[in-house]
Amino acid sequence: MLITEILGNEIIVSVFAATFICHIWKFIDGTTRNKRPDWGAWIAAGGMPSSHSSFVCSLALSIGFIEGFLSSVFFLAVGFATIVVRDSFGVRRAVDALAKTVNGIIKEKKLGIEQILKITGHTPVQTVVGVAIGIIVPAVLHLLIFY
Repeated sequence: MLITEILGNEIIVSVFAATFICHIWKFIDGTTRNKRPDWGAWIAAGGMPSSHSSFVCSLALSIGFIEGFLSSVFFLAVGFATIVVRDSFGVRRAVDALAKTVNGIIKEKKLGIEQILKITGHTPVQTVVGVAIGIIVPAVLHLLIFY
């Protein structure tokens, strides 16, 4: 049965669990800060921890456990994870800073044009915590449940 296959797939379970933990964290954090349920945390970009970083790291590590740490697909996943993690606090954050500056100019000069959408990058700490979750969750699942 499909559900049984999905629940028995270490890669799917690990990636889902790591991502779910990140979004639970974001939901609790947002709810605590706003003093009301923060349902937007389930789909919002940015914040603590980086669920994108967690997703790609848990994917890469899970692939390593299943396919082998010397396999081509593992190295492909590591390359993909490296790009996503670097982008989460590098490029996206730089674009956020630029958008903030441009939006300030638009507002100050009363240019009457639409402001630029902020992408919401991550701080290095938010990214590192996401990476840690993405490593710890599949390692624990692999060693305790799937091994």
